[in-house]
Amino acid sequence: MTISSTFLLFLCATTTLATCCSCIRMELNHMDAKENLTTAERFRRAGARARLRHESLGVAVPLTLGSWEFVAHFAIGSPPQEVHAVLDTMSSLVWTQCMPCGNDCFYQDVDIYDFSLSSTGMAVSCNDSLCSAGHETQPCTGDDGRAGACAVRTTSVGVDLAGVLCIEEFTFGSAKASIAFGCITKTDATGIGEGEDASGVIGLGKGPLSLVSQIGGNRFSYCLSNRAQSSLLVGPSAVLNGGAPFASAPFSPRSSYNLLLAAVSVGEADLNIPSEDGGVIIDVRTPFMFLVDAAYKELMQELSRRLGGSLVLSPIHDMFELCVAPADVSRLVPPLVLRFGQGGGAWAIPAENYWIQLNIEASCMMVSNSALSNGAPMNRTTVIGNYMLQNMHVLYDLDNEEVSFQPADCSSI
Repeated sequence: MTISSTFLLFLCATTTLATCCSCIRMELNHMDAKENLTTAERFRRAGARARLRHESLGVAVPLTLGSWEFVAHFAIGSPPQEVHAVLDTMSSLVWTQCMPCGNDCFYQDVDIYDFSLSSTGMAVSCNDSLCSAGHETQPCTGDDGRAGACAVRTTSVGVDLAGVLCIEEFTFGSAKASIAFGCITKTDATGIGEGEDASGVIGLGKGPLSLVSQIGGNRFSYCLSNRAQSSLLVGPSAVLNGGAPFASAPFSPRSSYNLLLAAVSVGEADLNIPSEDGGVIIDVRTPFMFLVDAAYKELMQELSRRLGGSLVLSPIHDMFELCVAPADVSRLVPPLVLRFGQGGGAWAIPAENYWIQLNIEASCMMVSNSALSNGAPMNRTTVIGNYMLQNMHVLYDLDNEEVSFQPADCSSI
């Protein structure tokens, strides 16, 4: 089954844009949309990349080009050169591959951006304040392809990426913005492409080089769907709609959008969340949820007790432990409720958002054990993946330091 959706990007209230408030329409597809893969095959690929991604989070900026990610299409330069970039809330750099890279670039299905063909691009000097803005930028070394340019270095699932920081005209539909981005010319990647078309990443993190920080507005939201229209809003237009109730959770005092988890329950059972665990992160680049070891074991025990004789054989034994007939999900599986700390609310994840139908015989729980799936410190962290966020409007309010979750019809956002 192929999956595609329409992607809307709203960039508002910034002097760098061509207009005060512009509505920009772009296409977004899942990475595997063009391949004739079964649901089980897509999740096997996504699972392998999720493990690699989270193993590196403790020491480097997490950048991957895996399956089940949302890809935006826009253009860079004058004349415009097409770019496909993955949305990422856990990194704070906008980057794309650039010429000349020879054999040092991974596969992408659009032409690699060529700095020399644009009349509006310029490299950022190592003396510029932008060069000290983010932890991805490094002092100039003279081997970056342009003497005196600000070097950019980051990693992607264990792969080193290097290039220079540039400023270029980005075109989002009819609106234009001057954006600082990483122009990547060196990678150690050999097989990242594998049918995937992204050439880079749109970092939406808290850092000064993220798209959110450069556009302004101090708020953004997204509504993701694997079947309907998906949307990202940046700036004042990022607001929750009236009507449906929502739950909010304050950020913990860290550089990324970490949340504090006070309790987890399923049905009437409260799960054990050790106080020393590393809280919660939202990763829109993996479909899976990873739950800390103690809570995962109790979740397995409680659901196994509840589902009993209704359990069926898993189509992918090494990834999904609990499965039932598809018709039994809504009938037998209770919501998974996350209660956030520091005065945060409770968010009930419906069964259809943490169980996935893999074939006509089995729907399986999309929750894995952090301790078995991830390296330190992610082995003590709960991860909310994008499948849990399906048909959910998620708002990041940087002024009030909180994130909110509201059930929504993404086609109406």
